[in-house]
Amino acid sequence: MTVRAGTLPQRASIPALVLDSMEVGILVLDPRGRIGYLNRKAEEILEVASAEFIGRDVDEAFVSNDDRWHSSDPIDTLGARATQREASLKIGGREVTIEATAAALRGGEEELLGTLVTFTDYSEGEADEEFQRNVQRLASLGELSAVVAHEIRNPLTGIRTTVQYVGSKLAEGDPKKEDLQDVIKEIDRIEQIITELLLFARPQAAKTELVNINEVVEKSLDNLELQFEELKIAVKRDLAEGPPLIAVDPDQMLQVFLNLLINSVDAMPEGGSLRAATSTRRYRSGRRVVEVAFSDTGVGIPQDNLDKIFDPFFTTRPSGTGLGLTISLQIVREHGGRITVRNRSQGGATFRITLPVPEPEGGD
Repeated sequence: MTVRAGTLPQRASIPALVLDSMEVGILVLDPRGRIGYLNRKAEEILEVASAEFIGRDVDEAFVSNDDRWHSSDPIDTLGARATQREASLKIGGREVTIEATAAALRGGEEELLGTLVTFTDYSEGEADEEFQRNVQRLASLGELSAVVAHEIRNPLTGIRTTVQYVGSKLAEGDPKKEDLQDVIKEIDRIEQIITELLLFARPQAAKTELVNINEVVEKSLDNLELQFEELKIAVKRDLAEGPPLIAVDPDQMLQVFLNLLINSVDAMPEGGSLRAATSTRRYRSGRRVVEVAFSDTGVGIPQDNLDKIFDPFFTTRPSGTGLGLTISLQIVREHGGRITVRNRSQGGATFRITLPVPEPEGGD
């Protein structure tokens, strides 16, 4: 179907009937960003009547925390021709959260006819269900992990001491001395795993303070700046202006962000693009949150692994312990938030952390 700028397909036409039967919202914009068409699913998700919005500027009709959610410009889509973005739209005092994909509509000789936006409802309930599934898998492992970690650590300390003692008795240049050094390195690696396992099983109490989350995001990006340069990873900072202060432990949250960013870096060994974004939204339930999202153009996550990446010891990295994301999930949970991951439609993945905004005194 060809949709020209400012034209509305007739409801009775077969193409319009096909679009109305689809289980995704469809929005068509003309080259100037004016609304030309909304299908029935779009009306349902946005709770609007299309007749009231035809011909209106999309940014005026749907005020969003991300004014590029409907853009098909490669600069706004991390170089991909179409990519999925989350956006919170304000419509007549209500707020609706959607996941949208925008693609340019072109005619002969690449004439720009407009933009096709497809979107789905991204409700608070769906994200909570995904997060709770991850948490439930970890709940039964916590106490067991702590017991196992302590039982391993005690004899491991004795083994390390004995190996060091034996090594000190060997003459310099003895090949056995080098072998014992390798043993100590492996013992230290086990010690690192045990330390991380204890952090997972019994996380340290958070020392919360009111924080501008942008500052923590900036610090995490600065810490990895050299790696970004070496691997030719272009970083785009899309941080909301003046986000509300939230109660978090800045050091623990920095650890979470670094774990997620390192995963993105590992997914782009030959370079790529990374987008760090923050936003504020209010769900239909009235709950207000600050959201941090890291999107990359890497290899993505195999579908079979999506439900496993937060599990203890699950890793695809030869040198990884498989506990970084597990600990990150625990920290976010302790802060009353949630963390989810999804593959991007055009490659790569997006990790998303949602943290609650403290309610004003009196609950107003």
